[in-house]
Amino acid sequence: MKSETMLATEKMLDVVKTLLDEVQPESLFVKILEVAKEVLHADAAVLDLAGETPLHLSNPEQVSISISAVKQAKSEKRAVVWNQLDDDSADLSKSIVQNQLTSIMVSPFRTPDSEAGYLYLQRAAREEPFTEDDSNLFDAFVSVCEKFAFAAYDRLRDKESLDVLKNVVRKDGIVYSSEKMVELIAIADKLAHLPLPVIIRGETGTGKEVIAKYIHRHSPRADKPFIAVNCGAIPEQLMESLLFGHAKGSFTGAIDNRKGFFEEADGGTIFLDEIGELPLNMQVKLLRVLQEKHITRVGDNREIPVNIRVISATHVDLEEAVREKRFREDLYFRIQVMPIMLPPLRERGQDVVLLAEEFLTRYGAEYGRGKYHLSRNAEKALLSYYWPGNVRELENKIQKALIQAVHGVVQPKDLGLDDTQAMVKESPRTLKEAREAVEREVISRALKDSGANLTLAATILGIDRKVLREIMERIGLKKEDFK
Repeated sequence: MKSETMLATEKMLDVVKTLLDEVQPESLFVKILEVAKEVLHADAAVLDLAGETPLHLSNPEQVSISISAVKQAKSEKRAVVWNQLDDDSADLSKSIVQNQLTSIMVSPFRTPDSEAGYLYLQRAAREEPFTEDDSNLFDAFVSVCEKFAFAAYDRLRDKESLDVLKNVVRKDGIVYSSEKMVELIAIADKLAHLPLPVIIRGETGTGKEVIAKYIHRHSPRADKPFIAVNCGAIPEQLMESLLFGHAKGSFTGAIDNRKGFFEEADGGTIFLDEIGELPLNMQVKLLRVLQEKHITRVGDNREIPVNIRVISATHVDLEEAVREKRFREDLYFRIQVMPIMLPPLRERGQDVVLLAEEFLTRYGAEYGRGKYHLSRNAEKALLSYYWPGNVRELENKIQKALIQAVHGVVQPKDLGLDDTQAMVKESPRTLKEAREAVEREVISRALKDSGANLTLAATILGIDRKVLREIMERIGLKKEDFK
């Protein structure tokens, strides 16, 4: 049976590990507040930091604090405790009684940005008050947490310096260093302020909606709605009603008047993803809305004006679709005013590693897995893989890797990138490599166009479904990466 000392030591080590896992100052401060409340058995905790970027965290959200206690702790520059029985300060005693507390404990808290912060804990009435031992533990805890905070700020500054050296840009949730993305974001910045229709083109999974949201957030319409519509996912019989709304009684089940996506986006932006999948009859109605700037609900003949910006996206070859009469030429010219071409991930160079690191940080925190990093072999595997599913596929592989990786390090096998799946970007040196490169490209396109339906993809390719499966297994393609 473990001794109390051993249990206390293990608990403190767990606390240290928990705090070490937090690499961003903001997330570290949230964790410090949670840990302080748990370890010192407080009912409420507050962390307040002044400085250039003030921060006030409270657990629970609303906590009435004693300003007198904070001032005294700052003046004494140490953790101090006040209980109901103390009569040193009339103000403090009154504050404790009024808030139905047993005791208060508060300590100054310093960061590189501020010397004027504090960490504040309190216990409710009818509970044991804080003791001098609690105060000593609190003092030591705060001292350790301050060191963690200074280290986190140092890491952040080091990362920012390294980003500058590597020409890494982190802008509104988008991270990149490749020249192609630099040019793309520059175009997006210009278009954001112009009232022009924009079409974003690129392969499936390249992040077309991310760019659409970026344009909206940097436009004069940023405080208005952004409505995203996947045109390829809406059943044809429901499309008109969902886009333009319907009147009560216009069809079975229409029990009330209902706004469509265009009305909901009024004043803001509507993003029509996979616009190339729109049926021809809906293309006619969409063209009229874009020209006349008003909609008519299903079952109604009133014209409702709408003030919206349209951003569309597609992976379909619209020019070919126009030639084959699958897409209206007049609608094509209406939406094709300013195209943005999103590069596939395989053409973005080092961006694949930057994005992988971002996903590791995001999902490591979300899954409670802590901090993970890529091994050198994992980085090489990421850079050599062809990425038929682009950023969406990368995100998927990182999520899976976090579940399988051990000891905080992601290896190629955790990513599902072994020698059979990694495709070298250099020109093929043998006929076998050339054949596999062509097979990968053609099959990837068929899987994307078919929505990962193997039967349909095999029909497009003119081969048997069983043969397609065998080729996919040989060259390391998985249909899950194309959904």
